[in-house]
Amino acid sequence: MAEFNYYRFHRRRQMLKTAGWAAVAIGLFCMLDMFFKEPMPLRGRYAVFAGISLLAIGGVLLNAGYKLPVTEAIEILHQRGEGITASELIHLMRVDRGTADRIIAVLVEKGFLKSSAKRNEAEPVFDVVK
Repeated sequence: MAEFNYYRFHRRRQMLKTAGWAAVAIGLFCMLDMFFKEPMPLRGRYAVFAGISLLAIGGVLLNAGYKLPVTEAIEILHQRGEGITASELIHLMRVDRGTADRIIAVLVEKGFLKSSAKRNEAEPVFDVVK
């Protein structure tokens, strides 16, 4: 299996966020444009339909862009096939400490990871559940 491509991962998330904010901005413009004396591009129910559609699409894109990257962490776990620490997750995914701790908490909650019996280490190690 190929190594986890953190550049592609972050570029995809940034593109989703940018497209989501752009769709929300254009949707708001369509909705608010109806209140001006002379609406520019759209009028009537077409403006309402286009505005609501763009707001909904923008919301979905923003949700996908800001969602916790649990599936990518599961992909890393399957590639490694061994335990992982928060520091290794930070290094592999290039995320901050808080995000790595939240990812590990979700993976433990869902049953993909379990706490290791090795408690004498400086940082807790989480083993893959098989």
